[in-house]
Amino acid sequence: MKYLIKMLLTSCFFMALCLLIISFADISIAQEDELDERVKNCISCCTGKQPACYNITADRRLCAAEYENCVATCKSEGKSPSEWSDCWSQSEP
Repeated sequence: MKYLIKMLLTSCFFMALCLLIISFADISIAQEDELDERVKNCISCCTGKQPACYNITADRRLCAAEYENCVATCKSEGKSPSEWSDCWSQSEP
């Protein structure tokens, strides 16, 4: 009888532990999805700034470089510098 109670308590403990692990894994996945959406929004903002850049500077190479810097800022989650770094701060979902 003691063995049965011991096994029951042990299995309950492991089931609770598994449920905790699974619940934290779901939170992590949700945060990653939110971050992916923010990066996509940021890149979309960078794309939107290209026509204005062409109208102001008329230098396609400069605008392409600024676009690449902006995308790099998005992919680094705002950690790399860019003139268009405001796209990262505006891209919150």
